[in-house]
Amino acid sequence: MRPLALFLLLVLMASPAEALRLRDFSVAPYQDYLLLYAYVEDLPEADLKEAMRHGLGLSFTYEVEIKRLRRFLRDETLLAQEIVRTVYYDPVKNLYFVHTVGASAAPYRAPSFRQALALASSLEGVPLLPLNRFEAGRRYRVSLRVRIRKFTRVSFPQRLLRVLLFRGETLESPWQSLVFTP
Repeated sequence: MRPLALFLLLVLMASPAEALRLRDFSVAPYQDYLLLYAYVEDLPEADLKEAMRHGLGLSFTYEVEIKRLRRFLRDETLLAQEIVRTVYYDPVKNLYFVHTVGASAAPYRAPSFRQALALASSLEGVPLLPLNRFEAGRRYRVSLRVRIRKFTRVSFPQRLLRVLLFRGETLESPWQSLVFTP
């Protein structure tokens, strides 16, 4: 019985996996679109900066779902989208670049790691759907989750890097949901 109790105590005292949190998660109508706002908290800045110094890039993947809530039927999915932002460092120019995948705009340039992290970890006014897709008086749920993944830009042996340099490869937040009526 004692070994079992000792084992359970050690399991409970083990450090929990690093989890991210979303702050100020909200949606708002503006002109003809529904806009998304959210900020990522509890980033392990030291670990991420160390990864950038060793030539790894960071990928912030935001998973967004919008569903129309129905009483007796399965909820109808209106939107299931991923917003991907990558952060990488150019040692020649001594600049960090933040790029939204699929966007036609040039990558943002940030002189410091903190500024690059702030750009990648915030969703400010991201258009999701036109407002004419929503029916007045109906209830909808928007759900959001973020995953941060380290990736190599050149062909380093990823398993070797993961084992030797870094704890884990992916950080993620739990799903957060918000029910709204347009």
